[in-house]
Parts: sequence; C-alpha cells; structure tokens
Amino acid sequence: MGRLPASFANKVIQSRFPYELSGELVSATTAPIQFPEATFLNSVDKPFEIHRMIPRVYALDAANLLIDEQPDQELLAGLVRIKVTDLGLDQILTKNPTLIGVLTKGSSERTWEWAEPHTLVRSNQMQVIVELLAFPAAFAEAGIISLKIAIAFEGFLLVLAPASENR
Repeated sequence: MGRLPASFANKVIQSRFPYELSGELVSATTAPIQFPEATFLNSVDKPFEIHRMIPRVYALDAANLLIDEQPDQELLAGLVRIKVTDLGLDQILTKNPTLIGVLTKGSSERTWEWAEPHTLVRSNQMQVIVELLAFPAAFAEAGIISLKIAIAFEGFLLVLAPASENR
C-alpha cells in the first residue's frame, strides 16, 4: 500500500476508516460508455484517500446473468479499456483508454495500486469511461453477449484535526 501521509491540506490526519466507491456497468458495444455521473462521487464529509482501483470483468448471457464457466480473467481484462479522470482536479489518470490487463498487477490480486494515495475531497468525483474491444468468435458459441465491468476505488476516509464536535 505504500507510505501513508501524516497530513492532508495542512491538517494532521487523526484517523483513517476503510472505505470504497464502487460501481458496475454492463455493455455489449464497442462504443465508449461512461459510468453514471454520481457513481464515483465522494459525497461524504471527509476526504477519501484512494490507494487502489480494483477492476473486474464478468461475462454475461442474453438474460444478463453470469455465464457458469467464466472465460480466463486475462482474456476478459484484455477486452476492456478504461479511461479514468479526477473531475474535481480536471486531472486525467490514464492518458488514453488503457486495457485493464495493462493497469493491474499480479494474476491473483489484479489491482491498480498507487504508490502515493490520491485524495478526493467532498463533492469531487472520478469519471470512468469504458470501451470494449470486439469479442472473440468463441464468445458467441458460449452464449456470451455482454460484459459486466465492476470498478472499486478502495482506500480510507480521513478524519482531520481539529475534529469537529459532529464526528
């Protein structure tokens, strides 16, 4: 997870609470699709210190149900490109849409780890745009017609000093 800063916005970090922002999107098209606007909005009264992004991809049938025998995760991660932007800072985190398999490390962990945390203050949000590549021919034979892309930003909510009486 890397080093943990002792302060944020010139205030001492008194404590951290585990937290995550997550969302799911189903797509069968190669056209770029954005997660709904408020999906990755920090709507709590504390800064959200993000340490990692966890992307997962699942194959679905015509009824949008999970396929019993999921394709290899490397294959699925190679079919989805994502573009991530911090809208509050107007900061692009992926210059171009990037394959999930390129962003993530490890075959079992499959997370995009950040050496330094990225902090979202209240009312700021991450924008995630998904772009699918063409499916292999074997997908049609297996009844796979769409993919579910699940994204979770994981980290900590920060309690900053001085603490208010409302916390």
